This record gives sequence, structure tokens and C-alpha cells, in this order.
Amino acid sequence: MKLARQYLLTGLLCAVSAACAPENHAPILETRNYNATFVCDGGQRVLAHFAPYKAVLEAQGASIDMAQQPAADGFLYAGGGQSLRGRGYEAMWTDDKGTVHHCRDAAVNPNADTKAR
Repeated sequence: MKLARQYLLTGLLCAVSAACAPENHAPILETRNYNATFVCDGGQRVLAHFAPYKAVLEAQGASIDMAQQPAADGFLYAGGGQSLRGRGYEAMWTDDKGTVHHCRDAAVNPNADTKAR
């Protein structure tokens, strides 16, 4: 009976420790505020103010609050029927009408016109 109790206790401890183990995600090493200007299709400019777990997008005369969403790679923010998805210096902004705009960070090439690619 004592041996069975030891096995039960050992099994329970293993199960608890496995359930409490951290998931295999890359650690967030830095959180900071960041402002970016994106040049989109035809030279249209979109401003993004990034903060930990959220962003404010300024486009077409409106200011849209967005929440960070899970992304397999890069970043994804969504809110107000719009989204901003990107990786590196490239981004795709989907406006409230569902139109997808291909964009590039203006800090890399401020005169970029994404249609010229």
C-alpha cells in the first residue's frame, strides 16, 4: 500500500510539473514604444505608434486603436475592422473596406512607391 501511494504521489508531481512548465515560446527580450511611417501603394502614408501589446494606426484621416494578435512570424495588430501585418520593413495594411495595401517602412526608403516593385 505504501509503494502504491509513492507511485501515485510521484505521478501526480510529474503531471503538475509538466502542466506548470512554460510553453516553448521565444522570450520577449524588449518592450518599447516605437513610431513608424509606412509608405503604401501609390505613395499613401500610414503612421503606426507601437506600444507593448497595442498600436495606434493613423490612416485616411482616422486614428484606429489596435491590439496585438498572435502571429507565426513578424507582427500583427487588428482593431476597428482593420489590420496591420508585417515582418522586417515590409507590411500589409488592410483598411476598413477590406482593401489590402502593400507598404514599406519609410525609414528604409522614404521615396518608396510599393507599386514600382
